[in-house]
Amino acid sequence: MFLVALDWVTRTAYDRKRGIQWTFTTFLDDLDFADDLALLLHRVEDMRDKTRALEVQGAKEGLKINATKTKLMCIGTKRDDGVAVTGGRIEEVDEFTYLGSIVSKKGGSDEEILARIGKARRHLRCWYQYGDPQH
Repeated sequence: MFLVALDWVTRTAYDRKRGIQWTFTTFLDDLDFADDLALLLHRVEDMRDKTRALEVQGAKEGLKINATKTKLMCIGTKRDDGVAVTGGRIEEVDEFTYLGSIVSKKGGSDEEILARIGKARRHLRCWYQYGDPQH
């Protein structure tokens, strides 16, 4: 039921023509999966407006934006006052994890590859230490 409510809130909170242009006639303004939501915009001012609209519409359904878990990443934009929600100011970061993958300002895959190698090494250490978990 939560997913239905979140989908409805994102569809009704803001104008869909303010995201990034995806095709000639369509815009991509958010990526959402379960309780992970990534908003996509060109200007910080639009991000502020969109976040506020999402917060107001979500509150009507009993949903809140967690300011400590929410991150903001700006690429190629001027620094300004940032974005805030009722719970506080949203931290601006150079990278974050979305659905298990590292998204970075650099746009490369080095951080992602290193993180996955590290996870594999930790798994192998556990396997060598405890033996094959299948047997």
